[in-house]
Amino acid sequence: MPIQSVNRAIAILNAFTIDDAQLGVTDLSRRLGLHKSTVHRLLASLEKGGLVERPPGTRKYRLGIRLIELAGTMLNSRNVPQVVRPYLHYLADTVEELTYLGFRDGDEVINVEQIPGPHLVQSVGWQGRRTPLYCTSAGKIFLASMSEEELEAFSAKGLERMTDKTICDPTELQYELERVREQGYATSFEELEEGTNAIAVPITNSNGRAIAAIGVVGPSYRFTPERARSQLDIIRSVAREVSHRLGSSL
Repeated sequence: MPIQSVNRAIAILNAFTIDDAQLGVTDLSRRLGLHKSTVHRLLASLEKGGLVERPPGTRKYRLGIRLIELAGTMLNSRNVPQVVRPYLHYLADTVEELTYLGFRDGDEVINVEQIPGPHLVQSVGWQGRRTPLYCTSAGKIFLASMSEEELEAFSAKGLERMTDKTICDPTELQYELERVREQGYATSFEELEEGTNAIAVPITNSNGRAIAAIGVVGPSYRFTPERARSQLDIIRSVAREVSHRLGSSL
């Protein structure tokens, strides 16, 4: 592929943002100053490679799932967990509960790193564990960044009840995610497991998109909703530092 075509394909990918998660051929043609036939041809190549995709029932495009896989490979190659580990240690010592780093992997969150707090009684080990998006604090961070079409497709798969506090109604989940967007953090108070509460904030890239989440989890009798929210300032401060630290390499 000629270098010009590569540069144009990169420009197309960079045109997608949080505010403009879905763009059509006409949108991209106007923004990039390219002929529609050129944009259509490049999109066809990007779609074939899984870098963009068209949601069912629309002629617009969005970034493809293959980018998530590539991002995961990149993050591992840069040893992001090792970079974040000292911050998790600091947070665990300050909040005195288990802290973890989570990434989105399809419809799940995978917890790639965790640091226990000082208490003898801890929540179950989360490292390497995969958990659903809709009933975990980190998972809600990622769901909150999805488009309306993506959320509808996700909810259509069904929301399994994990506890009597799990949000299983798609409409109720949408209201919950609106709160996450407004507040900038997410909670899961006994929604995944009885007796376990958690809170998470996003780690963002230079475009403000959530690429990971830092969470704190503890037993509900000790890590109450009030105590969880009282730790928001320190959790957010750590997340900002991590986002800044990774910003030069992401």
